[in-house]
Parts: sequence; C-alpha cells; structure tokens
Amino acid sequence: MKTTITSLFLLFFAISNAQYLKNLTKKVQKSTEKAVERKIVEKTTKTTNDGMDVILDNKTNPKSGSKANTVSGGKSSSQNSDYVAGTKILFEENFSNDAEGDFPVKWFTNSSGEITTFNNKKWLQLSDKGSFTPNNLTQLPENFTFEFDVTTTDNFSFYSTPLQVVFTEKKTKIDQIWNTTLKRKEAVIFNVHPASSLAGTGRSEVFVIADKKEFIRNKVDVPVFSKNNNTVRVQVWRQKDRFRMYVDGKKFWDLPSAFGDANYNQVIFFIGTYKNSSDKLYISNIKLAEAGEDKRHQLLETGNFSTNEILFDTNKAIIKPSSFKVLDELGTILKENPTVNISITGHTDNVGKDSDNQKLSENRSRAVAEYFKTKYKISPSRLETFGKGASQPLNENVSEKDKSQNRRVEFTVIK
Repeated sequence: MKTTITSLFLLFFAISNAQYLKNLTKKVQKSTEKAVERKIVEKTTKTTNDGMDVILDNKTNPKSGSKANTVSGGKSSSQNSDYVAGTKILFEENFSNDAEGDFPVKWFTNSSGEITTFNNKKWLQLSDKGSFTPNNLTQLPENFTFEFDVTTTDNFSFYSTPLQVVFTEKKTKIDQIWNTTLKRKEAVIFNVHPASSLAGTGRSEVFVIADKKEFIRNKVDVPVFSKNNNTVRVQVWRQKDRFRMYVDGKKFWDLPSAFGDANYNQVIFFIGTYKNSSDKLYISNIKLAEAGEDKRHQLLETGNFSTNEILFDTNKAIIKPSSFKVLDELGTILKENPTVNISITGHTDNVGKDSDNQKLSENRSRAVAEYFKTKYKISPSRLETFGKGASQPLNENVSEKDKSQNRRVEFTVIK
C-alpha cells in the first residue's frame, strides 16, 4: 500500500513539475518577445543583451555591406543630456537633391566622394586623403550648434583614418584644403574614430590652434561609438569661447577657452588614409543652427546669469508671454537641481522717479519668483527677491538700446 501511495505521489509530482516547466518556458518566451518588442520600439542597444543586439542591429547596407543603425536627427538619445540644439536653422544638408553616385554639387573637395543610399537615407561617402566642405556654409555665429550623423563600414580598421572636423576662418580659396593642423592661424579641431583601440572601442581627439601653434591637444575614449555601434550623431555646441562635443547626447568635450577672436566661417570634414580598401566613412543629416545664451551653464557653473529677455508691461510687473521661454528654461534648471537656491534682482532704466523705479524693480523680481513657485512648484525658501531700481545701470541710459539693456533681471546662486 505504501509503495502504491509513493508511486502515485511521484507521478503527481512529475506531472506537476512538467507543467511548471512548461509554464515557465512560456513565460520566458513571452519575456523574450517583450524584450524584442522594446528593442524595436526604443531603438536602443543598451536595454537588451548582446545576443539580441546582434540579431536586431544587423541591418545591412545594400551598397557596402555595413551596419547602419537609425539615428534620429537633432534629438539627443540621452535623457540626461545637457545639450540644447539651436532653433534658428542656418544650414541643412541631407543630400536629397544630389544624384546617386555623384559628388554633391554644392560641396568642395580636393579628393573625391559619392552619394550613396541605405536605411532610407542619403549619405556622402568620403574618399581618403581629402577635405570636404559645404560651400553654402559661410558663417559660424558666436553661439551655435552643429550636428551630423556619421557611420562606417563593418569592422572599420584600427589603423584607418578618423573623421576630423575643423572650425576655422577661410580667407582665400586655397583655404578650402586642410593639410596640416598648423596651416591656419586659428582653428578648433576634433575627430571621432569607432575603433581607435585594439579592443574596438571609439575615441576622440581635440586640437586647438592659436596663432598657428597648438594650444590644446588631448584625447578621450568614446565607448558609444564602436565597431558594434558604428552609427552615431555627433553634436557640437559653441558658446562664444566655449566648445562642447557630444556623441548621441553624451558629452565628451567641454573646453571653456577653445574659440579665439577669429572670424570662424568654415567647417571642413577632413580624413587621412584608409588602411583597408573596404573601410569607408559616411556623413549625413548635417545641421547648423544659431543658439541662444547658455542659461543652464551660466547659472550653475558661474553662479550668475543676467538677461533682458524677461519683459514686462510698461510701468507694471506683469510678465509678457514672450518672456516665458527664458523663464521656463530657468524654472526647469531649478526643478532639476533642488539644492540650488537663487536670488532674483530686478533693474530698471532711469525713466521716472527713483522711488517709483525702486518699487517697480522689487515688484518685478517678485513676479518672476511667483512664476517659478506657481508653475514649477519651487519652494519660496529657495528664492530671494530684490530690487535695485535704476541705481546700477550697465551704461549711460542715453539711447533706447541702452535703456533696454538696463531693464534686466539678474539671477545669482546663493552659496
């Protein structure tokens, strides 16, 4: 009898275990399917395992056999990126009007290249030992962003050329050609390479030329650009002297003193020699935009930011809607940095009585604080308000332009 009961128990256990394993297998399959779906929807190689990446990212370039992942133009892939693309577009190039197999009409080169299409996008394939520059890009503002997509053929060689990008001043026609880093008087140069180490990870170098001498030179690893992820978006942000470079929204260079006093008016893509004949570099989706003042970095890094972009009704403390953009940028900074406390100081021009201007400046600083408290839920304890009236002008208040500069709001981080 005991033997029979034991046998029945073992049989029941075996059936139950088999059923459990079957259900577990189904759950694993469903989990894998969901992971694949997330991979396709999110288009990111960071959320799944390496095996999945090989399967899902193996999109073949029909012309050269390279992998070319989809890159979203103008949008950072990093949620925590501090990169802010300019909104006033000055130059765009996606080669849509150029014929397959031709070199683009509105570009200059001392080498060669051709338009090729893959992943539903046209790319300029760059031949080696050459300079490549868009003829219609003739001025670089004091504050700008510059972006482009870059991809390579598969298994790009450690020994092949990086892609160099040069910001410089063109004075003569021969300045189209970039042969050495010391050829120009002033230049900011950086490069990217997907396999500049034997391990196959990426790297970037930066060079700053001042008075025809190398002023800065350094290099950094760029793991987001590699043999396994060989299509990225490169983003440059110039703020006067400052140079920042990002890859897919991740910052790799931040040099506060890079751009000099030159009239920067030219961008040159420059490459050396391909070690293997199968190696190729491609660029696409190029965009130059004028950028505004860098409020985030000015406030957080220098501790002070002053602006006359916050406008009010005449002789009132009512904020005009045109001011909401700058206020929203500052409000976002305060919300993202809860340990930062600031003082807000209002200033006026010299029109009217001193006592009236003093009261007006105080009311306007309170209006700004109220905007942050109401829209961004910033605690009043983090905000101090002051008014200086017309007592601290930036100029003599002679012209209307002078007066508009004096009507300003200053933000200072409280230590």
